[in-house]
Parts: sequence; structure tokens; C-alpha cells
Amino acid sequence: MTLKGKVALVTGSSEGLGRAILEKFASQGADVVINYHSDAAGAEAVEKAVRAEGVRALSVQADASAPDGIKSLFDAAMNEFGKIDIVVANAGIEIVNINVADFTDDDYERLIRINTKGSFYVLREAARRISDNGRIITISSNTTTVPQVGVGAYGGSKIATNYLVRVLALELGPRGITVNTVIPGPIDGAGIFTDPKVNVEYRQSLIATIPLGRMGTVQDVAGVTGFLASDDAGLITGQQLVADGGMH
Repeated sequence: MTLKGKVALVTGSSEGLGRAILEKFASQGADVVINYHSDAAGAEAVEKAVRAEGVRALSVQADASAPDGIKSLFDAAMNEFGKIDIVVANAGIEIVNINVADFTDDDYERLIRINTKGSFYVLREAARRISDNGRIITISSNTTTVPQVGVGAYGGSKIATNYLVRVLALELGPRGITVNTVIPGPIDGAGIFTDPKVNVEYRQSLIATIPLGRMGTVQDVAGVTGFLASDDAGLITGQQLVADGGMH
């Protein structure tokens, strides 16, 4: 599943899941664009790691939830590489374990600004700039597939993008561009599971609902994303690929 000769841009890729996806692309031979908001040290570490794979890398500071930030990110990528072949809308936040009645206006506005609007801005710019036969991938959540207590606002902030992916697949199909969604379940090393305050009992309660008996890892999701970015997935578009160990 080589990506040699391709240029891949991943939002929110200085740490966690975004970093794992970007490093997977680099291992497949793609040149990469690292996006960060405030973690310059993290972006520098990722850049050093991927350059060791023998590929080119560019780090760009940009707010992935703002239209101007997304435009500047794509501008920098085009100026450096002259093209963009793969775009992953990964940047997002999790605010969970809060019932709808207890959700604050400020937290809801944050979710919509970063998860919903931010993803839209990335997909819109990708539709304008990506090369023919390119790959657009969004990272969603299995909270969008089945209603669950405590994740109503978060799941709702992600589900709009899932629908947008299906429409973009129709709009961009004539150019050979595929547009897909990866839907992970609970992932160690990502989202709330980077917080040491998340207790063991909560983790175990989640694992009990997963047929494979374990939480996913960032490498699991990166592998799925690497497949969708490759030529092997050239006939897959407008799909939601669930990677949650059989949880739903």
C-alpha cells in the first residue's frame, strides 16, 4: 500500500491519533504536512521522526477550526509541495460523560466550532485543492452510530460530518477522488484516554462491551486510514469504516 510520490496533510497531527496517522503515511512513502495549533515542540518531534523515514515534511501552525487557519494551512502545503493528494480531517475535541441537560452553552459552542465547523472548513478546502484521484478521510467516532448516555452533544457534533462525507463522495467522484469516514471506538492514547484521571473502572466497563476484548490503539486507526489512502481502496467511497472491535 505504497504512497510514494503522494503528499498527505493531516490536521491536528502533532500528537496522539493525528501523529500516528501521519507517521503511517510517512512509512508508506508519502511526504507529509504536519498541522499543530500550539504544540510546536510536538510538531518538531513528529517532523524529525518522519524525516527519518526518508520523506519530506513541513510543519504548519494553524487553527484547524477557523476558515482563515485552514486556508493558510493549505496555502503553505501548496507552496512547499505544489500539490496535495491526501487530506485527513482529524483535529477535534471530546467533551463526554455529560448528560444533555447538564451541558453548558460554552462547551456546546466549543464542540460545534472545532468538531463540526472545523471539519467542514477542512473538507471544503480539500474539495477545492486536492489533486484528481486524491483521498479525503475524516476521523469520526462510534458515538455517532448508536445513541449512548453522556455523549449526545459530542456525537451530534461529529455526525454532521459523516453526512457531508457521503455528499462529497458524490460531488468529487467524477474526479476520481474518494471520500470516506473512519469511525473508531474507544482508543488508548487519544481523546479522553490521554487523561490519567480516567479511572480503571471506566476503562474496564468499556472493554466489557467490546467483542475483541480490548480498546483500540492509535496504530489500529492509523492502519485503517493508511489503507483508505492507498490505491488498494480505490473503489471505496462515501463509506463509514467502523474500527471499534465489534462494539457496534
